[in-house]
Amino acid sequence: MSLLDDYADFQSSARHHKQNGAQASAAAFSSQPQDGLALDVNEFDTDGYIATTLEAEDAPVFSLDTVQFRVPNKIISLAVSNDILVLVIEGAKVLRIKLQEAHSIAEASVPVNPTSLRACNVFLDPSGRHLLLSTPQGESFYYYEGWDAAKPLSRFKNMEVTAVAWNSSAWSSATSSTRTILLGTHDGKVYETELRPGSEKAKRSDIAVHCVAELPVRERVTGLAMEAFPARRKHHLVLITTGTRMYQIVGAADLESQTGDKSAVFEAMLRNGLTNPNFQEIPGMPGPGALTVHHRETRAGNRAHIVATDFAWLTSMGVFFGRLTFGAQEAGDSVVENAALIPYPAPSSSTDISSTEQPSSLSLTEFHILLQYSDRVCALNMLNSKVAYEQTIGSSDETLQGLTVDETKHTCWLYSPANIYELVVTDEDRDVWGIYLSRHQFDMALEHCYNDMQRDMVLRAQAEHLFAAEDYVQSAECFARTSVNFEEVVLRFMEKKDNMVLRSYLVAKLKTLRKQDHTQITLLVMWLVEIYLSIIGDIEAKLASTGAAIVSSSVTQMNTTAEPSSSSSSATNDSSESALSVKAAYNREKSDMQKELHALVEERKQAVDPKTTYQLAESHGRRDFWL
Repeated sequence: MSLLDDYADFQSSARHHKQNGAQASAAAFSSQPQDGLALDVNEFDTDGYIATTLEAEDAPVFSLDTVQFRVPNKIISLAVSNDILVLVIEGAKVLRIKLQEAHSIAEASVPVNPTSLRACNVFLDPSGRHLLLSTPQGESFYYYEGWDAAKPLSRFKNMEVTAVAWNSSAWSSATSSTRTILLGTHDGKVYETELRPGSEKAKRSDIAVHCVAELPVRERVTGLAMEAFPARRKHHLVLITTGTRMYQIVGAADLESQTGDKSAVFEAMLRNGLTNPNFQEIPGMPGPGALTVHHRETRAGNRAHIVATDFAWLTSMGVFFGRLTFGAQEAGDSVVENAALIPYPAPSSSTDISSTEQPSSLSLTEFHILLQYSDRVCALNMLNSKVAYEQTIGSSDETLQGLTVDETKHTCWLYSPANIYELVVTDEDRDVWGIYLSRHQFDMALEHCYNDMQRDMVLRAQAEHLFAAEDYVQSAECFARTSVNFEEVVLRFMEKKDNMVLRSYLVAKLKTLRKQDHTQITLLVMWLVEIYLSIIGDIEAKLASTGAAIVSSSVTQMNTTAEPSSSSSSATNDSSESALSVKAAYNREKSDMQKELHALVEERKQAVDPKTTYQLAESHGRRDFWL
C-alpha cells in the first residue's frame, strides 16, 4: 500500500498513521531501482587500501620509461627544471635540452681539461636558466641559457658546493637574476650569493659570495632549503642537513632590501640561529643526508604563491619526513609537524634484510617519497609508509647515479652513465581516498574520490561510523546522500523513536531528489508535515509540564517566604530560574520547528495535498497551522 492510499483512509486510521505510513513510504521508495553497495570491512586490506577493480585501460600509478636519446658520451650529472633538461657529460660538455622541443639541443663547454672532469655537482634553478657546476677539486662554474661556454666563478675558489637553496621569489620572475640564494659546502659552511649573467663576453665571472654561517659540527652540508613564510614574507625558514643532523633556523631576512654585492641578508639570522641551534640528530654513522622539500601552488586572489608543504631527509636509519607548517614561529621554534622515521625497505627480490642498501638520493611528489638506489627505484606512500612501487633497471651492470624531480612540471627523472629514465606518475592520488577512509578521515577521503562509487562508499562508512557513535542526526544526513535502501535506513532510525532524527534524514533525502520525482517528493513532504506537527505537539507537552513546575515552584517560594530559611529559599530560587530557562529553550525550539514547517510547505507547495494536510492538522489539534 502506498502512502497516498493510506492518506485516503486517513480518518479511519489516523492514530496508526505514523507507523504504517512510514513503512508504506519506505516501501514506495524501495520499489525504485537502487544502486546500493554492500560495504564490507573485508574490502579494506591491511595497508588501508580498498580492493576496488580498476578499468583495464587504467595506467599504473608509476612506470619507468627509457628516454630514447643517444648520449654522445658518459653522463656525469643531470638536472631538470621547468621542462629544461641539462646534462653534463664526459669531455667537459653541457647539453641543454628543451623537453617540449626535443630536437632543440644547445651544447656548451666547461673550461677545464676535457679528461679531468669526471665528477661534479650540478644545480639548476627552478626557471631552468641558471646552472651551477662544482667539482670535488673546489672549482665552480656558472652557465646561463644561450651561452657557448660556462664561466669559472673566480671568487668561489676551493669551495665544493654540495647543496643550493634557491629563492622562491624568483621562480616566476622575469628578471635574469636568481636573487639571493644560499650555498652549502663540503666543509660545513653556508654562503650567500646571487647568480646573474652579466656580460657574455667576459671569460670569468666575479659574482660575489659571502660566508654567512658555519655549522657547530663541521660536517659536509648535504641539503639546504630556504622557504619564506606565506603570510610573513620577510620571515624565513632555512633547513640545513648533514649526514647526522637537520637544523631548523627561523628568523627575519629581508630579501628585497639587499642584493648583489651588498651586505649578506641571512648572516645575522643564521649566526643567531646556529648559536643555540634547533636540530634533529640521528645517532650512529652518517647517512646519505640528502634533503628534499615539496612545494604546492596556492592562490590568494589573482596571485599564485609557491608554499613548502613537506620535507624528507635521508638518514643512516631511514627516511625522516614530515609536514612544514608556517605560523607564528620565531627564532628557535620548529615548523615541523607529524614527523616520522621510516626504515629503508628491503628490496623485494632479497631475503637478507640485514643487507639493506641505503638510497643515494630522493625526491618528493604530493603523496610519495621516491628513493633511488644503485640498481632500482622505489616509491613509499607517505600516508601509510608502505612501498607503493619498486622497479629494478634492466641491465645488471648499469648503475643509477641520480634522481631529480621537476617541480614546475611535475616530472621525475633518473640517470645512469649511459641512459636517462623518466618515472611517469599517473593519478598518484587514485588510492588515497581508501587510506583516508581506513583512518576515518572522511572529509579527506571525499576530497580525493574519483567517482560516484567511491563517494558512496565513503559516505556509507561515515554514516555507519556516526550511527555507532550515536550521532544520529549527522548519520541521517550522511545516509541521505548514499544509495543505501531507503526502507532500511528509515526502519533503523524509527527504532530510535526520535522524530528529530527521522526528520533530519527525510529533509536531507528530499534535497537529493530530482524535480521529476513527483511521487517521491509528495510522499516525503507529507510525511515531514506529520513529523513536524508531532514534534511541535511534543514540545508543547513539555512546555505544559515545565509551566506546571514553575507554578509549583512559585507556590513553594510563597510558603518559604512565610517561614524564612536561607538554604531552602536559595534552592527554590535556583529551581525556578532553571525551569524558566528550560521553558525559554522549549519556546525557541518550537519557534524553529514552526518556521521550518512553514518554509517546507511554502517551498514545496506543489507537493502538498490540501485534504491530507487538513486531516493531519486536525488529528494533531493544529487548526492554526492549516489556517
